[in-house]
Amino acid sequence: MVLKSRRGEDDLLEYLRDSSAILTYFPIIETESNFCSKAVTSAFNNLDKYKLAIFVSPNAVKFTFEYLDNMKLTLPLEVSYFAVGKVSAKLLCERVDNVIYPQTNFSSEGLLELPQLKKVSGDRILIFRGGQGSEILRDSLLLKAKSVDYCDIYQRKINKSYLAQARQKMKDVDCLVVFSAQVLSSLGNLNAICSKQDWSKLTLLVSSRRLAKIGEELGYKSIKVANTSLVESMELAFSEIFR
Repeated sequence: MVLKSRRGEDDLLEYLRDSSAILTYFPIIETESNFCSKAVTSAFNNLDKYKLAIFVSPNAVKFTFEYLDNMKLTLPLEVSYFAVGKVSAKLLCERVDNVIYPQTNFSSEGLLELPQLKKVSGDRILIFRGGQGSEILRDSLLLKAKSVDYCDIYQRKINKSYLAQARQKMKDVDCLVVFSAQVLSSLGNLNAICSKQDWSKLTLLVSSRRLAKIGEELGYKSIKVANTSLVESMELAFSEIFR
């Protein structure tokens, strides 16, 4: 069972549909713009005052582009642009050159390992995100940077109907795939879902150690951490789980 946001094309879902797996997919996360926020307006009005801008997801890039187009604005060239993942970086390159992103560990931790982010003393940094998350990234950068602000360019909400269906279905699946701490936390503790279920037979597949730790706290006994959220890494993880 895969729980993630809805996308036009999704390589992971296509891979699973083409395999022999019995796939259950719930587009449990709904996204919407947050353009009316005064904080968002302020961030864009002062964007040229930041030294670095970080995009944590493809949606952060897409909604930023939509806002820029609506307001007939452009991204300032003097800002250094960073992306957590390869997909976000590819999208960002449509508007700016020389986007910097991790080559292997596509996560906040991987981004923090970049040499460019170890030399941010006195810099102002802006993080584009979807309303929550990236606390580790901000807290780590604040140890050196002058300031680290959020631009919550979009909002993420859990679809309660899909959440209820996912909780019910969890008792019948062998592997649960989750990419978001928000989703994992919303599912809740396994014993609260069903105290009589033998949850040791369910494997939780995640793409970061941080999510694995949350899974442990929620009662998951079998947890597999993929190297990245890219399809190639997930395929390898699946093969190791079901070999």
